[in-house]
Amino acid sequence: MSVSANFNSGTIAVREGYELDVATLESRIRETVDGFAGPLSIEQFKGGQSNPTYRLVTPGACYVLRKQPPGHLLKGAHAVDHEARVLSGLAKAASRSRMSGASVPTRRYSAPSST
Repeated sequence: MSVSANFNSGTIAVREGYELDVATLESRIRETVDGFAGPLSIEQFKGGQSNPTYRLVTPGACYVLRKQPPGHLLKGAHAVDHEARVLSGLAKAASRSRMSGASVPTRRYSAPSST
């Protein structure tokens, strides 16, 4: 594995300024994901500085959350909302086709702001 691959693989503790409100996030997940059971812990993937990506860990499952970075964004930059629309469209198309057994990630909730 190359040095750059090692630099971007795995998770770390959530970086300063990228923290999430764990209690609010856990509450939203509990409302929208069937069978969710906490407690929830959060790690941050090493890569993904443009759009922070988090690994959400519970005793029974792991989830991935992407969100826009904090601060002022240029128009059209960091389009995680566009990613969510594309994933939702793929999930709908897969459910109506022979791909009905395909696993397509779906958007379940928006990440709470840490401010």
